Amino acid sequence: MTVTLDIPKEIEARLKAEAQACGVPLSEFVRDFIIDHYQEEEDCRIAEARLDDPQPPVSASQLRKNLGLDS
Repeated sequence: MTVTLDIPKEIEARLKAEAQACGVPLSEFVRDFIIDHYQEEEDCRIAEARLDDPQPPVSASQLRKNLGLDS
């Protein structure tokens, strides 16, 4: 998919400088930045949902048993 964005010139210059410093093309740098940001936002939504639905605590011995680590 191709997306075209109009961004302020100063932001464009900063992105170009960062991409150059990382040794990658601008398009790759921006794509990776967007993907990383999206994944971080998704992780935050999952964490917030889990905080809204707390589960009872699990002891270390029960966790080992649940994971099949206790024989």
